[in-house]
Amino acid sequence: VFLLDLRQNKEVAIHKNPTKEGSIQSVSVNNIASQLCTIDNKGLLKLWDIKDMTQPKCVTSEQCHSSRGLKCTFSPDCATIATTSADTTARLWNIKEDGIVLDKTFSTPDQKWVWDAVFSTDSQFLFTASSDGTVRLWDSQVASTPKQEYAAHQKAVVSIAFWDREAQNFYSKENSTES
Repeated sequence: VFLLDLRQNKEVAIHKNPTKEGSIQSVSVNNIASQLCTIDNKGLLKLWDIKDMTQPKCVTSEQCHSSRGLKCTFSPDCATIATTSADTTARLWNIKEDGIVLDKTFSTPDQKWVWDAVFSTDSQFLFTASSDGTVRLWDSQVASTPKQEYAAHQKAVVSIAFWDREAQNFYSKENSTES
């Protein structure tokens, strides 16, 4: 994994030997570009402090899943990391000053590999995509059954995106130059 500073045409390696550990499956940078996380094919999640791009620091390295890690992503409020895995779970990790703490695990009995996850704009909800052809909506505050299941796909759902029309309208008005 490399950090690229396009303004200064520099690159900094932060994960130099992935074959020694596992291959990186997903990389995410938080909204304020102060942290980066990676998850590898062995389910190992690493959280990096990248405030000083010239000297990135690994804050923590946690075994987050018992099987292949597939996705890691920060919540929009930068307080949580969601991870997905071949172990049929999605997990939420609270970010602390010195590392991460498991908050919730989401799974259903018939769920297969969980390929992707995306947060709602307000970080309240998590959408997951699974090999069973289902997109699930979870309340990120309560680990229970999904709030909604969208099972219209006949094959695996391996990638999802979320767009919030209300948030888009809010941000458009906020950034408007009209008087």
